Amino acid sequence: MKKMLLIDGNSMLFRAYYATLYGSRMSTSNGVPTNAVFGFVHMIQKALTLVEPDVVLVAWDSGKPTFRHIEYQAYKGTRKELDQELIVQFPIAREYLDAANLHRYEQDGVEADDIIGTMARSYPDYQIHILSSDRDLLQLIDPTTDVYLMKKGITEIEVMDEAKLKETMNIEPLQIIDLKGLMGDSADNIPGVKGIGEKTALKLLDQYHSVEGVYEHLDDIKGKLKEKLETGREAAFLSKHLATIITDVEIPFTTDDLTYEVDDEKLQSFFRKYEMSSFLKQLDRPQAKKTTVEMQIVEHLDTAFLKDDVMIWADMDNESYYEASVYGFGLYDGIHMQYLSLADARDDTNFLGLLKGNYRKIGYDVKNIYHALSRLDIPFTKFSFDLMIAAFLCDGTLSDFSKLAQKYGFSYINNDEIYGKKGKPKLADETQRIAYVQAQLSDFYALVKPLQDELEAKEMTSLFQEIEMPLTYILYEMEKNGVHTSLTMLEEIAKTTEARINELLDQIYVIAGHEFNVNSPKQLAVVLFDEMGLKGGGKKRSTAIDVLEKLIHVHPIIPLLIEQRKYQKIYSTYATGLGRHVLKDGKIHTIFNQCQTQTGRLSSSEPNLQNISVRDEEAKEIRKAFVASEGCVLLSADYSQIELRMLAHMAKEEEMIQAFQNNIDIHTKTAMQIFGVTQEEVTSNMRRSAKTVNFGIVYGQSDFGLSEQLGISRREAKLFIDKYFESYPRIKTFMDETIAFCEANGYVTTLFNRRRYIKEISDKNYMMREFGKRAAMNAPIQGSAADLIKKAMIDVYTRMQEEKMESKMILQIHDELIFDVKLEEQEKMIQLVEDCMQHAMELSVPLIAEAKIGSSWFEAK
Repeated sequence: MKKMLLIDGNSMLFRAYYATLYGSRMSTSNGVPTNAVFGFVHMIQKALTLVEPDVVLVAWDSGKPTFRHIEYQAYKGTRKELDQELIVQFPIAREYLDAANLHRYEQDGVEADDIIGTMARSYPDYQIHILSSDRDLLQLIDPTTDVYLMKKGITEIEVMDEAKLKETMNIEPLQIIDLKGLMGDSADNIPGVKGIGEKTALKLLDQYHSVEGVYEHLDDIKGKLKEKLETGREAAFLSKHLATIITDVEIPFTTDDLTYEVDDEKLQSFFRKYEMSSFLKQLDRPQAKKTTVEMQIVEHLDTAFLKDDVMIWADMDNESYYEASVYGFGLYDGIHMQYLSLADARDDTNFLGLLKGNYRKIGYDVKNIYHALSRLDIPFTKFSFDLMIAAFLCDGTLSDFSKLAQKYGFSYINNDEIYGKKGKPKLADETQRIAYVQAQLSDFYALVKPLQDELEAKEMTSLFQEIEMPLTYILYEMEKNGVHTSLTMLEEIAKTTEARINELLDQIYVIAGHEFNVNSPKQLAVVLFDEMGLKGGGKKRSTAIDVLEKLIHVHPIIPLLIEQRKYQKIYSTYATGLGRHVLKDGKIHTIFNQCQTQTGRLSSSEPNLQNISVRDEEAKEIRKAFVASEGCVLLSADYSQIELRMLAHMAKEEEMIQAFQNNIDIHTKTAMQIFGVTQEEVTSNMRRSAKTVNFGIVYGQSDFGLSEQLGISRREAKLFIDKYFESYPRIKTFMDETIAFCEANGYVTTLFNRRRYIKEISDKNYMMREFGKRAAMNAPIQGSAADLIKKAMIDVYTRMQEEKMESKMILQIHDELIFDVKLEEQEKMIQLVEDCMQHAMELSVPLIAEAKIGSSWFEAK
């Protein structure tokens, strides 16, 4: 017997929405909500797997009045207005059905239940399975029809047939309409008999079988129940009529039109569009068609057949670049795939020629490949295309290998299973390794053309080719160069810091009256909130730094705790922590990440050197440990007020532009505007407030945030902000236009056309939307500044190569570049660096970069 699956579309989408509403928010990177569709797809796919149907129909309510509305105007009248986030997902759910080749149908004047009922009764030669969460459909159960009833969330299905219905409710299928006649249905606003619930209704049906039977034996019923039934006679029969599913709707198609056949490409396209990586992974197929190519294990590479585009995959484990073991290399040009062991690769002139030649070399995380080749003393020229970077530019959520594989539907293999974990490598099996390399070459090569097309469509080809790819090689050299680090200085700072921590602890214990573990949030909370009776505000019993800072004037123990926490971080993270990263060459080789921050800023890891405070005098001491090489000095150059200059340029704000052009201190200028005073009348406090407002505006700071930072009332803070926008009206216009663009498109762009998608901009939650607005205001400014420093790095590096400088670029810390400079080159390097940084872009305001020299980073800064 053939099988038919009938799906109640409205019921399933409603269940999916409310079952997933209160978990983590699900949406695409540009803010389109997808939680209901995700649950909808999950339930339908589960039913398809369970049933394995020959034909499928998804029935929908048309949204137009039916005979039930005409006969009872209050029908479904108590239903609340639909959430906007659910409304927008109805067309997406229908889009999924079309992509999945699942026939859908709706008809004015009838409900989805009536369409399902008609189909179920029209094809007695089919085994009918109905998927719904609506118990009304249980009335359709018969020897060839059952109901797959959703019971819990989007995962638990209960199959209801005649036997199961009798077992669970002790009624026959058609008695469902009698049950509704007596007890009603609050979901559809079917009245039933007032005062009769399910338990009583089932008891009556067990005795009298139907609504008609109940009223035929009304005299046998006593007391208040009889009164309720007498009063509700008309409502009972009306309710039974309203609950009865029609089974003779005129349907304009047959089962021949409902044949279910999977179209993988259409489904992949849908899941990629709405970023449903888990479903892509289930399909287990890549984005682009790829030919299954057999990996040839060769002793000598044959380059005679190779096309210009060659992808290279290093067969290497997960250790840091200076420790990783390399086993061999896989190469693929879209037609032929070959694998060379490391021993063979080292001696193969064709392979070595390919690495140094003019082939368009493609890789994934090519910086890591550079390190591998360099460590093996194998010469190479730069790669042209890094799939990791291209994918990240197109979608900022793809910050690691697994996310990329999931999005594009690869049969992802965690390479930990092949090579072991970082710090715990294992001797990898050769067969497994080569199979892994083959899978990666095949999957990733198929992505090159689609990613090229997407970069072009999003107008980021120039950003990719002129900024990110050249930077990859520069970062490789910076990581390889490293920065000399004085262990002696770190030990000295550690001793000094530890002594200060102990002094602070002694003072804290005296005030508390006893010793306790200050670093234990639980023990500290007992001291502060139980023993001392302090109030933690909205964050009850929290000992987080923001809570402590609000209590700083409440009790003398608080300033000591804040200072102790600062010194503890200096001690553990830097003074002792950094020493573990100093290698045998006496240097720290931090890793610079291009694919971590959506604003485009580089991040630093293993260790993170970008979080060493420049504002705190004690934390700045750590910079004394970073020293110049022998015969060198350190040169530090950073941009002056780069984000405010970017803001002035991008907003076309003339008042601010003129201030920068005339070399007027921008914070003084803003103080003059806000406080209505002359330049000579600006006090240090006025300038400090103006500086806070200037940078607060860049980050979309609210009056509440500004009042907290300045220690003033929200009213005063709002007046500051209002006055700021009155003084610089184009900035307000720019911010409003940026937010409007983001709301319409889901993303913002930098001057170099880098995109940042901000899904929070359309969030249902007010606070999340406000966060989205702040991010939208800041991202173009911070992102443009990040792109600028990258451009400056490329320009400086290029000039250094052209002029054959022996000095080296070693660090980038946000807007600051640091160089290890030969003594004889220092004057030339100062001029070169400042010139390149100041001319990296042409803005409507001057770019100012100042270079300083010192024997340590501390002195150079």
